[in-house]
Amino acid sequence: MKKHIIFLFASLLLLSCNSDDEDILRTENGEIWRSGGLYYCAEQIHLDNGDTLIVNIKDVITYVGGDRVTIKYKELGRNENCSYGINCQVIELNKIE
Repeated sequence: MKKHIIFLFASLLLLSCNSDDEDILRTENGEIWRSGGLYYCAEQIHLDNGDTLIVNIKDVITYVGGDRVTIKYKELGRNENCSYGINCQVIELNKIE
């Protein structure tokens, strides 16, 4: 029984030490922006902190350009076609009234 408790404790310790930056969820405020012509980075959210998120059109289809939003997202890396943009997976998106 004591070995099982030690094994469980060691497993929990190892799992808690695994901190991969890619799994970090961030929450920011920003503004919906639509380019109307750039295929690879047409749908964007310009964050208040200066970053630009490249999002999937299906995530923002119900919003119009200029809408203020709060977004919870996971970074997927730099967009190779829009070097200033960060590809992201939208977890939650809400309009700010």
